[in-house]
Amino acid sequence: MNLRLARPDDYVGLYEVALKTGNGGQDATDDYDDPRLVGEVYVGPYLHFEPRFSFCLDLDGPAGYVLATFDTPSFEQRCEAEWWPPLRERYPRDMQRRPADQGMVETIHHPVLRAPELTERYPSQLHIDLLPRVQGQGYGPRMLEHQLATLAGAGSPGVHLGVATGNLRAQKVYRRLGFTDWKRDGGELIMVRPLP
Repeated sequence: MNLRLARPDDYVGLYEVALKTGNGGQDATDDYDDPRLVGEVYVGPYLHFEPRFSFCLDLDGPAGYVLATFDTPSFEQRCEAEWWPPLRERYPRDMQRRPADQGMVETIHHPVLRAPELTERYPSQLHIDLLPRVQGQGYGPRMLEHQLATLAGAGSPGVHLGVATGNLRAQKVYRRLGFTDWKRDGGELIMVRPLP
C-alpha cells in the first residue's frame, strides 16, 4: 500500500476523489456544475491546515485519502477565519444553482460545527474516501489504522467521524476498528473511538 503524506501537487487528484465519491461513495460528477465544490468543503481545509494528518493513497495517482484534524474546535475556528471567507466571496448565496451545488454553497456559508460534548472526549476528526476502483480491496481499514496510530502518537485522546446513515458497509468497517455510535443527526451517524 502506497500511503503517503499528501503533497501540493495532489490537490487536483484528491479533489477528484472527493467528487467521484461524493454521492454516498459513488460518482457525483453528473450532480455538480462546479466540480471543485465537494473538494473545497471536504478536502481542501484538511490539506491546508492539517498536512501532518493528510494522507494520500497513491496507486498510479491519487486513488483515495484519509484526512484528519487533531483538534476539531481549533480547526473549525481556523476555517472560519481563513478558509470559508474567500469561498463565500467566490460562491455567493444569491445565485441560482443546481441542488447539489447549492447544498455545498450552504455548507460554505453555514458549516456544521461539532458539539462541545463530542469534541471534549473525541477532539480529533477523520474523513476517508476511496475511488470505486480500489474499494473492497482492504485499503480502507489499513488507511484508517494508520491514521488512528498517527493521531494516537500525536497525543489525541479520541476521534470521531460522520457517516451517512445509509452507508452500512462503511459503518461495519468502522465498528470492526472499534468505533461505536454516538448520535444520529438527520442523515448522518456520528461514530466515536477512544485512542489509543
